[in-house]
Amino acid sequence: MSLLETLFGGTVIVVILHWLLGRLGLANYWRGVISGAVPTIAYAFYAVINGDGLDVIAIHVAIFLATATVLSLLASDKSNTGKRMHWVPKALVVFFGLLAVIDGTFVSISTQGVPPWVASMIMPRAKDHPVYSGFSGVTEHNDQAAKAVNEHLKMLSDEQQLGWEVEMIGLNTLKAGSATSNKLTMRLHDRQKQPMQNAVVTLNFFRPGYVQTLPPLQLQQNKPGEYDGSISIPDTGSWVVKLVIEADGKRIEREHDVSVTAS
Repeated sequence: MSLLETLFGGTVIVVILHWLLGRLGLANYWRGVISGAVPTIAYAFYAVINGDGLDVIAIHVAIFLATATVLSLLASDKSNTGKRMHWVPKALVVFFGLLAVIDGTFVSISTQGVPPWVASMIMPRAKDHPVYSGFSGVTEHNDQAAKAVNEHLKMLSDEQQLGWEVEMIGLNTLKAGSATSNKLTMRLHDRQKQPMQNAVVTLNFFRPGYVQTLPPLQLQQNKPGEYDGSISIPDTGSWVVKLVIEADGKRIEREHDVSVTAS
């Protein structure tokens, strides 16, 4: 499940539990405790299994407990006065509700990027090509960064001169999960369309900004010009895959932005 599904789904569960416990005649204090604790504990188990980060866990716990607290305060105020609630508390509830929605949306976009259907409406290029808008980390703007750009341009020029044909299969269907094995296949041909054998092919997976990296994956040749391998990716969201190919004394590198979805 995505962050938005767990966050707002859990919030809805808090509200329903609080209402149901009230219908059963449970004391307001225990309504707040139970309605906040049940979704929080349930999500804690899910987070451990799914490998969610501490920032994602923190926002879930904060929203669930805050929702239960606000509902208990409102129910207590209503039972004490016996009158309709003043519009000011209602406005505050709406304000903080919107704030929670906005914060949850920002966290989701920063980790997984803008949903494709939204990107296609607000980003012109997204209609024809995949656009990955997750947080890419901090990029330096100095002499070293400029040198890296020049080296990258030179690498692209060298690759065009070699004329190698590289086809990667499996990068568009990556699934997250420590128990999920993603099969990847690379097909390599030379300028004359002939399969290239005995190449050393390495894949490096990392988060944008190098905030999280996985051990390098070396693909093995199973037939002329075709190399296979499998990898497990722990988290969903935007990843970068760096492909390194060494053959015939030459070397090329490519980077691909990929989106990993839940299994």
